[in-house]
Amino acid sequence: MSFFFLALASLAHAGTAGEADVMTVRTSTVSAHYQAYAQVEPPLAWGNARPRGCAASEGLWLKAAFYGADLKELRPGLKGNFAPAGSGRSVPVKVCAKFSLLRADGGESVAMIAAPAKPDWQNGMFGTVTLSGPPRDLPKVPTRALVLDRGRWWVLVRTASGDVPQEVRPGPARGWDTFIESGLEPGTRVVVANAYLEYHRRVAQAYQPPD
Repeated sequence: MSFFFLALASLAHAGTAGEADVMTVRTSTVSAHYQAYAQVEPPLAWGNARPRGCAASEGLWLKAAFYGADLKELRPGLKGNFAPAGSGRSVPVKVCAKFSLLRADGGESVAMIAAPAKPDWQNGMFGTVTLSGPPRDLPKVPTRALVLDRGRWWVLVRTASGDVPQEVRPGPARGWDTFIESGLEPGTRVVVANAYLEYHRRVAQAYQPPD
């Protein structure tokens, strides 16, 4: 057996020797943030009639495209800030409409208006918009407790009969912690120390290198 495989087996044994550190899952309040490239445009550039609730400021709107799971969370009324490129000043904005037609790249356009009556922006100005979702109470775990395997995320749940893999869907991250959108209930005991090695321990033990 090569030195590499000896070292891997040794690490796996070290990661499971004794009682692994566990934590009891608690909930905390968090607001998701949605960020995208955005550009100031006149309404006619959208090729759409002006939606109700989207009165343009000085004839200009803010347009951004969002993708994937973010689209399900974005809705009229969400607030955030638009930071023009090269400028230290940000402008408060609010989502006023979503357009049902998907872009060629799979994104969906979102219309926003400025909170100030006369925002300091010009046609073609671009930058970054960050929207904040409503506060939610979600369970959270240390990010090091998460294990990525075959494109899915898992944690190891400590039970009376041993450690059991539990699939989860991670959400926003804050510092060293990650909030869990689904798959984990408060009060669950989760392995934190050496979670990755513990998860893959049986794989390392069962591996037989070729002769």
